[in-house]
Amino acid sequence: MKSIQIERLINVISNNGLTSSEIAKTIFCSQRSARLLINLLRQQKLVHVQEWTRCKVRNVPIAVYRYGIGTDAIKPMPMSVNDRVRKWRRKESLDDKAFRQARERGRKVKIRRDPLVAAFYGPIN
Repeated sequence: MKSIQIERLINVISNNGLTSSEIAKTIFCSQRSARLLINLLRQQKLVHVQEWTRCKVRNVPIAVYRYGIGTDAIKPMPMSVNDRVRKWRRKESLDDKAFRQARERGRKVKIRRDPLVAAFYGPIN
């Protein structure tokens, strides 16, 4: 790795915090090399995690790195399955809720055979 990239990285994250993908776009390198540079500076205790943000695509926490001496921000706990379902149901419209409830009721219904069809064709084997 070139020392030019490390200097660029330090200049970029000294003013404001950035995620590793934003750093890669800013200093024109791959995400892997950006992470390697960040890890190199983290081993030297020159970079810390300023905060954690949520990814817009997968909704997972992503570290925001900042140059300077400091303590790492605490990583948020992952959401439990129940919390995710509650959050999803809060966003649900009334029509979607009614459709979901009807589908759940339909799963519990036992299908009965018509007695005339049973008399004509015989019992199910």
